Amino acid sequence: MSRRRSAFATVVVLGVFACLYSLALAIPVYIGDISALWSARGHAWFGDVLGRMVDGFSFLWGSAVMNEGYPVAPASGWPTVVFVALLVALVYASLRTASDAVYAVAGRVLCASVLAGGLTNLFVVVQTVLGIRGGLESLPTVIWAVPDDGIWLGLVVGVFGGYAAYAAAAFARFAALALHSERETDDPATATERGWPRAVQVATWGALPTLVLALVGGFVWDYGPDADPFGADIDPRQAWVRLVWFAHASLSAPHNPHSLSGSFDTSVWLPRTLTSAVLVVLVWLMVALVVAGWQRSGRPGGFCVVVQLWAVVTVLAGIVGLLEGALVPQDDFAMASHYWALDTAAQGIRFGACFGWMTGIAVLLALRLSRGARTDVEEEVS
Repeated sequence: MSRRRSAFATVVVLGVFACLYSLALAIPVYIGDISALWSARGHAWFGDVLGRMVDGFSFLWGSAVMNEGYPVAPASGWPTVVFVALLVALVYASLRTASDAVYAVAGRVLCASVLAGGLTNLFVVVQTVLGIRGGLESLPTVIWAVPDDGIWLGLVVGVFGGYAAYAAAAFARFAALALHSERETDDPATATERGWPRAVQVATWGALPTLVLALVGGFVWDYGPDADPFGADIDPRQAWVRLVWFAHASLSAPHNPHSLSGSFDTSVWLPRTLTSAVLVVLVWLMVALVVAGWQRSGRPGGFCVVVQLWAVVTVLAGIVGLLEGALVPQDDFAMASHYWALDTAAQGIRFGACFGWMTGIAVLLALRLSRGARTDVEEEVS
């Protein structure tokens, strides 16, 4: 998209967030009442899901949304400021790499908003760790104490903001057609077909970081005794292991704390391996589709490439986490399947926010090493 259209769509998304924020400031909402209302109607699972979405607004500074489990209001306005800044920057950067196709605009807004929520959650964790005694040694405790409200806020803003950006892009497209200002381009199917072999090569390189994380995380960090997040004695030299466990091992299912004590359990290892394999395949496929789409939408900037693929990996990890939590039984935890699915989805988004940039960097390097970011169609024309 052009700078003007990208800026206009970003302002639309920011306007949607401002409307939602104003409602959260003005209307007192109790999460328990939402769950109780739908539970009385026989749809307890929907009430829990809706309550988790609305609970994201309790994360905002001055919000009137109350969660009985976390009755204390946000102690700082910095997380809200960080979320707004990330939302604007990531949405604009994602749209700059997009074509004017309305569905592409909506998808990129959703991915960028989810990434903004995931990064804001990481900011809150770091802020909490730095504000208490112990530093990184306290990270395992902070992980479970800090709610995932920022992640769900990003998802809600992405859904509503994506729909608003979709409507704005559709209106702009209709206006351009009415004024006969739409320029002719190559057939999208032909352009994608010409660029598909190169997209496959770039996607292979882009999937390597996720594959390495799955292998190293599954065989070393998930099963090493130093990776036990519940250990009482924590060596400061192993603090970085806690950070890796926080971002990676918590995504792997089933979540059995005893599997992190050094014992090798096939019943635990097999679902984790399948989950990692599905995530790697999805990352490869989506990178290939995105790179092939660039064959007809022009040359993206390096920063925009990293941001867009970072957001894609974050959303894919969240989807895999959601399916993982819903399909893998959790016999050791007395909670409903939808509760566990929401928790693993948040862990997946956090994983993508931590490591998704590696896929973006790998794709950017692959593009540069394969004659830059010029497309096959552009080479034939020149």
